Amino acid sequence: QENRKEEVNNEPIKYFGSQASRWTAQRREGPKGQDIPWFQPYVVNFSVAVFLIYFCILREENDIDEGLGRSLFEHVPGLEEKQLILSYHYNKENGLPTLDIENRMKELGMNFEAAN
Repeated sequence: QENRKEEVNNEPIKYFGSQASRWTAQRREGPKGQDIPWFQPYVVNFSVAVFLIYFCILREENDIDEGLGRSLFEHVPGLEEKQLILSYHYNKENGLPTLDIENRMKELGMNFEAAN
């Protein structure tokens, strides 16, 4: 085995004058004079409008829609406590006020020893 040291060339690669400068971009197009009916845009727009009217106005809410209105802390147990602890540590380290965090911890029945 030969121990060769490859030379490191820190000069930028020249674009102009190279083979890459002569390459042209290829365009992809559909067939010329694509034959679509004159009424197609109207049908598509009408269909989208009917769907939006149904989905946004006429449809009744279900249990999934009601669940989306709830807080994320209600969906994931223990998330709020963990977030409060992280916020408490961050505020303490950066000299920010922690009174609101401490008040919320008291409301949830958490002790400050768990946060320290």
